[in-house]
Amino acid sequence: MRLSTFLLALSSLSLAPAIFAHHSFAADYSASPITLNGTIVRFVWMNPHTRIDLDVTDANGKVARWSCEGNAPGGLLNNGWSRSSLKPGDRVQLYGFPAKDRSNGCKTRTVTLANGRRLQMD
Repeated sequence: MRLSTFLLALSSLSLAPAIFAHHSFAADYSASPITLNGTIVRFVWMNPHTRIDLDVTDANGKVARWSCEGNAPGGLLNNGWSRSSLKPGDRVQLYGFPAKDRSNGCKTRTVTLANGRRLQMD
C-alpha cells in the first residue's frame, strides 16, 4: 500500500511543471490590437507555439524586428496553414496583440499575405 501511495505522489509531482507552464493571454498581452506591415524573416514551426519574426519599417524608415507568437502547429493545420505558409522575404500584414512585458513582441491572430490570402490562427 505504501509503495502505491508513493508512486501516486511521485507521478503527481511530475505533472506539476506542466500545470503551471502555460500562460494566460490577459497576463501576457494587451487587449488593444495592432496591425503590422512587414517582411518575414523567419517562421518557426514547432510546439508549443509557432513564431513569426518580421521586419517592420516605421514612417521614418526605421526597421524594427518583431517576434510574434502563434498557435501550435496542430491547430494551424486545421486552419489551412503549413510549415511553408510563410517564407523569408514574404510581405505580410499581421494582426495581433502586443506583449505587455517586452517591446516588439505580440500574439498573432491573423496574417494576410501579399496576394490577399488571409490565414487565421484560431
